[in-house]
Amino acid sequence: MRRYLVSMLVRTVCVVLVIVVHSPVRWGFAAGAVFLPYIAVIMANAGRGRRDDPPPARAVHRELTGTAPEPAGPVEGIVPDRP
Repeated sequence: MRRYLVSMLVRTVCVVLVIVVHSPVRWGFAAGAVFLPYIAVIMANAGRGRRDDPPPARAVHRELTGTAPEPAGPVEGIVPDRP
């Protein structure tokens, strides 16, 4: 979040300098004002690694109770025991 904020502050300064400066350097500030948002978003998204997906409900149930939950209904492909 801080990197993004700093990048946007630099972009704001570039926009102001595009208006104030009247030399060929102005084009560099304009390029910064145009491309910094893209770079800031890429940097913000490439920050710390994301957490792994949460474990499936069966794994959580197994951890809490020590057993796997019974399926809610008949499961295709499994034939019930016949006497």
